[in-house]
Amino acid sequence: MDLAEKLKKLARIVPGVAGYQDSETSRDTDKAVRLRLSADIEGLKLEVEKEKRRCMDKNELSLLPALDTIASKMDRMANLIKYAERGYSGIFDIHRVDEGALDKLYSFDLALFDEIGKLKVSLQHLHNSSPGSSEAKEQVSRLDEAVEDFGNKFSARGDLS
Repeated sequence: MDLAEKLKKLARIVPGVAGYQDSETSRDTDKAVRLRLSADIEGLKLEVEKEKRRCMDKNELSLLPALDTIASKMDRMANLIKYAERGYSGIFDIHRVDEGALDKLYSFDLALFDEIGKLKVSLQHLHNSSPGSSEAKEQVSRLDEAVEDFGNKFSARGDLS
């Protein structure tokens, strides 16, 4: 996928994104991407809360501590993303960025949204399992790992330049 296609795909995910081509639009783009990622994580946290209620309704309380932990991680992550310093050191210091750097930036942002998709799939698998079953426990474990993976990938965001 070339640079223009990546920007178009990112703009479909985060409407109004102009790109990182110059210092004015890069600040707005960075903020819009972070706010969308944060909103997506907050939405997923609400889904985890629904799973907690489903477990309580079925009187299957064994998963609640793990789901509480996941919800807390998601809450911290959403806030970290929302209030993070603007990313991509060096990009705001120059007027134009070379295409290689732009390609890295767009690829990285798109990969973060792909990770959100993986979290959604993991939550769907949890929802499809019966509360208290060994499958549900496995799905909670996978979801926790996916949340950790997303957090680790997001933390690498500041290393891009």
